[in-house]
Amino acid sequence: MDIGELRQITSWLAAVDIGFIEISKPGATVRLTMERAADVDLPVQAALPIVRSERAGTAAESSLDAQAVSVTAKSAGIFLTTYPARSTPLVSAGAHVKLGDIVGLLQIAQLCVPVVAPVDGMVTQLCHAHGATVGYGTPLLELAPSA
Repeated sequence: MDIGELRQITSWLAAVDIGFIEISKPGATVRLTMERAADVDLPVQAALPIVRSERAGTAAESSLDAQAVSVTAKSAGIFLTTYPARSTPLVSAGAHVKLGDIVGLLQIAQLCVPVVAPVDGMVTQLCHAHGATVGYGTPLLELAPSA
C-alpha cells in the first residue's frame, strides 16, 4: 500500500467521521486511527437529535418518548444486526446497552464499521432489518436512555 492510497483512505475516514479502520492484504496489515482534537471532551448526547413520538398517550409515555435517542448511520452502507460470520444478533428490542456498546454494523464494501450506543439505555426499536441498505443519517435503532 503506497502513501497516496493511505492519504485517500484517511480523507474518506475524516469525511464520514470514522475513527478506526484496519486493512489487510497478503503480507501486510495497516491500522489507521483518526484522532479527535476539539470534540473529545463534549458529551456524546449533545450532538444527538431527540426523537419525539407523534402518537397520543399518557403524560408518562410522552415524557419517555421525548427522551428517546435515535441512533443514525454515519455513512451509507448495509446495516447488519449480526456479525457476518455469526447468527446471534448484536442487540434486539428490549436489550439493555451501555454507552459505547456495539449495537450494529455498517458494511461499506468489505469494511464493517461498528455502530455504537451513544447512551446507556434500552433498545426500543430496530428501524431496519439485517441487510438493509441505508444512507447517511438514516435512523437505525432507537434507545430509551437510562435515568
